[in-house]
Amino acid sequence: MGTASFRFIFIILLFVGSTLTQTFLNVDRQKVILSSLLTHSCYPSINFAIEQIEAAQMDIELKLNEKEDTIPCDVGTSVKVLFNMLNQTTSLSVLMTDACQNVLSYIAEAATYLHLPVFSFTDSDLSLSSADRYPFVYHLVPSDHAHNLVRKQLLQYFNWTRFGLIYQQGSKYTLVANDFSDLTAMDKKQWEINVTRGIPYRYGSEWQDDNMENMRTLLKDFKARDVRIIIANFNQIIATHMFCHAVREHVYGSRYQWIILGYPSLAAWWNEKTNCSKQDIIRAINGTFQTRIPRLSIDDTEERPEHVLKYLKQFSDLEQDYFDAYAYDTVWSLAYIYQSKLLFNQSNIKKIIDKIDFIGATGRVRYLNSGRVGEILVEQYVACRMMKDGSCKIPCYEEDNNCNLTVVKLFLAKNVDSKTELPTLYKLNSVMWHGNSPTRDRTDQIVQFEHIYLSVFISVTVTSAIGLFISISLFVFNIRFQTHRYIRMSSPSLNNIILCGCMLAYITTILMGVNSSLFPEKSSINKFMNMICVMRGWLLCISFTLAFGSMFSKTWRVHSIFTNIHITKRAIHDSRLLAVVGTLLCIDLFFLISWQIFDPIRRKVIYDDPYPHEHDEDIQIHPYYEVCKGEFTSFWLLLLILYKGLLMFFGSFLSWKTRHVTIPALNDSRYIGLSVYIVFICCTLGLLVTFIPSEQIQLSYFLISLFIIICTTSTLGFVFVPKIIEVSRDPYARRRHPKTIGRLLHANFRPILFTKKQLNNAILDNHQLNYVFNLQEQTLERLMEQLKICSMKKIANTGGPYEFERLVNRNVGIEEEEDENFTIDDDEDEDTIIEQLILNNRTFQGRVARAVSLCLYNKIQKAQMYWPETIGSRCASISQLEDAEDHCLPSTMRSESTDLKSSEHEYDGLINLDANRLEQMHETDLIY
Repeated sequence: MGTASFRFIFIILLFVGSTLTQTFLNVDRQKVILSSLLTHSCYPSINFAIEQIEAAQMDIELKLNEKEDTIPCDVGTSVKVLFNMLNQTTSLSVLMTDACQNVLSYIAEAATYLHLPVFSFTDSDLSLSSADRYPFVYHLVPSDHAHNLVRKQLLQYFNWTRFGLIYQQGSKYTLVANDFSDLTAMDKKQWEINVTRGIPYRYGSEWQDDNMENMRTLLKDFKARDVRIIIANFNQIIATHMFCHAVREHVYGSRYQWIILGYPSLAAWWNEKTNCSKQDIIRAINGTFQTRIPRLSIDDTEERPEHVLKYLKQFSDLEQDYFDAYAYDTVWSLAYIYQSKLLFNQSNIKKIIDKIDFIGATGRVRYLNSGRVGEILVEQYVACRMMKDGSCKIPCYEEDNNCNLTVVKLFLAKNVDSKTELPTLYKLNSVMWHGNSPTRDRTDQIVQFEHIYLSVFISVTVTSAIGLFISISLFVFNIRFQTHRYIRMSSPSLNNIILCGCMLAYITTILMGVNSSLFPEKSSINKFMNMICVMRGWLLCISFTLAFGSMFSKTWRVHSIFTNIHITKRAIHDSRLLAVVGTLLCIDLFFLISWQIFDPIRRKVIYDDPYPHEHDEDIQIHPYYEVCKGEFTSFWLLLLILYKGLLMFFGSFLSWKTRHVTIPALNDSRYIGLSVYIVFICCTLGLLVTFIPSEQIQLSYFLISLFIIICTTSTLGFVFVPKIIEVSRDPYARRRHPKTIGRLLHANFRPILFTKKQLNNAILDNHQLNYVFNLQEQTLERLMEQLKICSMKKIANTGGPYEFERLVNRNVGIEEEEDENFTIDDDEDEDTIIEQLILNNRTFQGRVARAVSLCLYNKIQKAQMYWPETIGSRCASISQLEDAEDHCLPSTMRSESTDLKSSEHEYDGLINLDANRLEQMHETDLIY
């Protein structure tokens, strides 16, 4: 009994003691009524925090003013509630609110005037974060400036230095864009803001077309400026429409990286109704980065207090308001402020807040300049396949359908020690790129020197070197066998000039491939290339003149001789042909010197339009190449092309006119003509190469070199290969060539059907020529007899006339040979034909005697035979013979002899035949 009574008394005393102790402690505890302006009452964390503070035996006692009503996001209503609260409460020392940005701005103005501390746990607007303008407004949510700091760190992390800014026009998003520009403008060498654009978005169906046009224009501008990294600040509505247009303009995918300002919401904001399908929006958002404040702290490195763990355990799985944890930390921040007992001293409140440092539900809670120094998440939207269990982990590619978006946490940005240092990025998960590497912030610009490939240059050089060796070998061959009859008949001096031109042409093809990439010494590139530029033009022009000019002069000689009926008058020596080539060369030198003086050719670097890389679309090639040109190069080239073109055209025309000429004395005339044709064709095709685009430098060089090598090599082949064959067959020139001349036909040659009369005339001419040859042989025999007699000094005893006098005297008997003539004219009888042949032979005696005299006169001069100064009375002149024979000519022969008289009158007597004229006749092989 006593024991039971004792126990009862002990319990009563313990209860009374505890009550007295609690009463004693509550005497010193400060009772605080928390005033708040809340948009809704769904913040269970506030009451939970108050209960935890009550259980923590702190020196304050917090109570929530439950009489206050919620406020809408309306300025008028919210301000009225605020002033009613000020009138009804005399102990209002601090205000806690989640008002929207428009309402909060007016509350902040009033708080500044009343010196009333206001704690906002939902707003991050930079316009309210200025400590100078609003010194009594404090934010539990990290401001947009903190987001910009994280974005800057993100750019540095991926080495992105070039970006563009898109922002929604309005104070909230415009200030964010300006703040980020200011952060990057501090180091202009590192950062490059390519373009910044604002979106004048207006709500309402009547503005829908204007909004769409503005977004479309903006994205086209970004795409045209090659902006790859796009930092965007706009709300969810504009974001959905913006990504819809990004799909249409193809501003998404592996080439673009969007970084948006994340939205504090758990809802799928991309489900906003647009003109695009949901899958298109998901496809465009896939891979997008966002910076967002965490709903709950995910930092496991900090040791959380027990009351925070209890909160996380109870509320982490509940989908409460996104800012519920921030409201929880706000209450604990106020508890630490009130616990300091210095709140009523308004001058010290800033110092108290700056000293707050504790671990809350949203991480480490610290303040700097009225703002929160907290955690920022970097997240990525990843397209995935929605599974039956509601998970979305398997990646969904662009061609897949039924995709959804999930948010992957990539980095956690936080300040470890110092509040003033930049936040540090802590990697949480790997980034899922569209390709194998991070997106490039720009198209890589590769400046590439477009020059002749070394393989092409070596190929052309080797080919030209072989041609050069062949030209030198043929030059040696031409000099070695220049006394050979076949070589001598083809004008070896002109052949040597042709070879020199071909050598220069081969050297030109090599110089055309020389470029500055072949010179290791970069400082002397301009000097060397300027010299090569001059050498290219000069050598090519001179080589053409030497080679083609020589062929042209040969063709002109053939044409001059055989297109005129007075063939005995046309004797063109090699010296005249050399003079033609020299004249062409002088014209070239005058032209080239004038060009170099008035408009010198120099090396110039030309930058061409950029083009994408063949295998990587993120690489853009900026080609440049070097050319040799002056100020008015086109004008000079036009003059040169006209001059050379006319020369080639005229040379081709002459070759065409003489295409049927076959002259053993001019044994290479036909091959020269073929060479002229090929040169003309190759040069014409070479002009077409100028129409090849400038970027096809390999093809252009190859074709030009090919045409030069083809025309040069073909010239060597046509001109010198027949000579080599002939010399190999007859190395000592023992074989004689027939003295036949193929007459030039009319230019408009057509197949001719000969009449019987024409055939008779041809037969008659044949007999007459045979008659001339027989007389020449007989006359030579007599002359040899007389020479022998003269050498024996018996000439004085001879009483007969000289053979030469007998030849020019009509009355002296001449041996006549009557040859049988065959005709196929059915209209005439046989007796008439025989009489006509006999008459023609008689009247032809005078012409035969003169022809033989002309042929023999040169032989007599070479034999240095003495002739009397005066010719006897028995001698007759050629003109007298002509007069005597005119009446004997039948009517059928007079028309034929008319043309012959015009060519014979200059040889009226032997006195008019001087040595120069006979030399010309000998040179053209008209006599032998």
